[in-house]
Amino acid sequence: MVILHDDKYYESRIPQPDLGAFGNILRFIWNKKRKAFLGRTGKEWAQLGLFYLCFFSVLGAIFALQMKISVDFVSKLDKPFFQYTDPATRSILMPKYFNSLRKFGSPGIAFKPRSISASSPIISVNNSSIKARPKRYIQALTDFLREYNANVSKYNVNCQHQNYEFNRTRRPCFFDTKSLGVCSRYPYGYSKPLKPCVLVKFNKRFDWVPDYYNQSSRLPKNMPNNLKMAIQSSEKFYIWLSCDGANSVDKEHIGEIDYIPSPGFPIEYFPFTGQQDYLSPIVALHFQNLTPNRLVTVECNLWAFNIEQRSHYSLDFQIIIDDW
Repeated sequence: MVILHDDKYYESRIPQPDLGAFGNILRFIWNKKRKAFLGRTGKEWAQLGLFYLCFFSVLGAIFALQMKISVDFVSKLDKPFFQYTDPATRSILMPKYFNSLRKFGSPGIAFKPRSISASSPIISVNNSSIKARPKRYIQALTDFLREYNANVSKYNVNCQHQNYEFNRTRRPCFFDTKSLGVCSRYPYGYSKPLKPCVLVKFNKRFDWVPDYYNQSSRLPKNMPNNLKMAIQSSEKFYIWLSCDGANSVDKEHIGEIDYIPSPGFPIEYFPFTGQQDYLSPIVALHFQNLTPNRLVTVECNLWAFNIEQRSHYSLDFQIIIDDW
């Protein structure tokens, strides 16, 4: 079978003469014989332009439709949110989906000071090491608490447990660092005799409202007994905090811990709804009689009905002090 083509086809198959490097560039830019610009004739450029016009028009239409759907949905919301699980909204048809979301609903806590490294969970107080000298921890705590020296007029200073109601539009409550007692002022326990302070700060969790334990609550079996006694004797409402050694050896050497001002975070600081001047509440751990020259692992847990009690803890760090 013989396939025949017209003269233009055979003409286009003829190799073009070599005009040298400069001549070939000029011919590529404008070919007088073919009346082609950058290798394409006017008709070819028109076809290419029409193709991309249709292509990007379809892409633009899809993007515009997606944006319209998103904007219409978001415009009906009064605030940003993260979909936490709630018993009332949990679907029996989607248990696995909601259970996977549940782990994101538990808030976290962090500790200060961190002198050795920003990512290191070790507090090592030792005069023989430059990075572990007490003055570095003192400076770290001073810098951290400086953030709380804010203009009081921006805050609600009359937050009280008795008349408190959850209100997402109110001004954030003021956290007075003086409530941390000895852990609010120099040298924060990092002097002779060494009774170091560790500040535990509640991380910001957007729109999270605590479902707290109170005197009439049925408390978990794995909750420490001293915390149970504190809850049953307290008329105030907290997200409760407990800290102890990670194992029996650590428990032996951790000594006594004073929680200042209380073993929990007051509920009036919640929820965090993106307030610009929000101050996270703090609990100070004042170690009274740590065993010197012994590395102790401390584990801390948060306690509330809507904080999942997983097999692991909310916060852990290690502390070791020198025997001065």
